[in-house]
Amino acid sequence: MLSDESLASKSLEGDMSAFEELVNRYKRPVFSLVYRMVGQYQEAEDITQEVFINVYEKLYQFDSNRKFSPWIYRIATNASISALRKRKKAILLDFDETFGKAYEDYYTASSDDPQLVFEREELKAFMDKAINELPENYRVVIILRYQMELNNQEIADVLGVSKQNIEVRVHRARKALRKIVQKHWEERGLQYELPANR
Repeated sequence: MLSDESLASKSLEGDMSAFEELVNRYKRPVFSLVYRMVGQYQEAEDITQEVFINVYEKLYQFDSNRKFSPWIYRIATNASISALRKRKKAILLDFDETFGKAYEDYYTASSDDPQLVFEREELKAFMDKAINELPENYRVVIILRYQMELNNQEIADVLGVSKQNIEVRVHRARKALRKIVQKHWEERGLQYELPANR
């Protein structure tokens, strides 16, 4: 199987089947990233289409000595941030079940137990709501790190900053998220002990 980077090179040479293969490989993760950022299904679909148009038009800028995934995620992240900045007011985001994988990985409850399934879904919705109260610069690193499962170096490549910058930002974002979660738990009268920052 050809690497993403080889497919990008072939696409530049006019091989449309190579570009189609790139689209097939990345349409789900790109849509997932965009949807987590903007929170509206139809808007995420539109932005995802724009992302692939941008990718096609900017392929000549891609350095084939580097990995393709951070490059396309950077385009998707920038498109999502632009869309958010066009909005005049903050909105509460409502995520589809499909994109709860990161949380479900932590909870191995059997689907035969409706109570555990309900609690897991409630926790996921609770965390999604908290994440979307973060400022966008913190939200993007939390989404890339914990939901898209990129490491700090990959996030640095996506955002075009140093790995050290990302380490600081992830730490601050976790701290900010912790405060939001604590506040909501207190509002709901839940006295859970949050784990200490690692």
